[in-house]
Amino acid sequence: MSATPYSRMLSLGSREGSTPIEDFLTEALAAATNRDPRPLVALLGKEGVRLSGEPTAATQVVKDDVGRLDLVLSADGVEVVWVEVKAWSGEHGDQLTRYTKAAAALSPKPLVLMLATAGAVPSITMPRLTWHKLVEAINNCDEPSDLWIELRDLVEERGLGGGSTMPLTTEEAQSFQHSRTGIEKVAAFINELEGTLSTQKSTAQWFANIDRVQFITDQVQKQGRAIYQFDPITRPSNTMDRDPLVFMWVGVEGGRLRVAIEGRAKVKLKTLLGKSFQHLLDLKWKAGNDNFMQAIAPPSALASEDAAIAWSIARIAEIESTGAYALMKAAAKKGGVKYYSE
Repeated sequence: MSATPYSRMLSLGSREGSTPIEDFLTEALAAATNRDPRPLVALLGKEGVRLSGEPTAATQVVKDDVGRLDLVLSADGVEVVWVEVKAWSGEHGDQLTRYTKAAAALSPKPLVLMLATAGAVPSITMPRLTWHKLVEAINNCDEPSDLWIELRDLVEERGLGGGSTMPLTTEEAQSFQHSRTGIEKVAAFINELEGTLSTQKSTAQWFANIDRVQFITDQVQKQGRAIYQFDPITRPSNTMDRDPLVFMWVGVEGGRLRVAIEGRAKVKLKTLLGKSFQHLLDLKWKAGNDNFMQAIAPPSALASEDAAIAWSIARIAEIESTGAYALMKAAAKKGGVKYYSE
């Protein structure tokens, strides 16, 4: 008797070099497609990909001199699409370049694309699908298979996409903290931003070891923002339940998306950041009082999840490239102050 999709998912859990969540999602996507291809066909169609027939899906397909392909779609027995499936992990070496070159040498030539979070940008120019858009395609399908419903729920549960996402309505943007849906949208955006930053090839380490969904949703509900701690760092044990002396936060205030650097206690950012402070001003950051500066997004940054993440990633990159990050982290090592201290 052939293995069920679920037993195959479990068998992949110990595969060398595997990422269990990505293997699980890939197997679930293939099983759902083989039972009911409509959501995936609709998603591909919106991206301009037209299939010659009803697709079938195969997973973990090994190609000589190429490697292991996550998902291969075939129509009428011909491979038409190779899909690289990503959850939070980044690319492995030059895999996308290898896949693209190998596909180009075939006739007919399969399309190579990536399925990932809205904030994941491939290292080469290539078609990209997002989990958000897949969830949307499932929701727009008339009575999709139960396998699609289960996959959708898993994607939303893990914060990869779907659920309540940008854009905010005008009413939500002006006072989203009084709207449950607005809170969910902003929390989902920040949750995905955290996952995206965590997988970037960077020496920066913005995050504490927190429960991503619960903590961020709680912070957004209370403050309209999520504080990005510096961790892992060595701090006195009695300050681990405190804000560091200086940190970055992301949130929505006054209907505008903002990335800010804030100091606590008597920290003066101009003194702490030195030349980095002026570099950020040159990049159109705005200084408030002595311990606060921020970048304010144009309204268009709240038009979609992709736009909000792209704008925020660019501002966070400015904090790192100007040298501010290193100075902030050094200051954070000195200890912290209690939450909501006067």
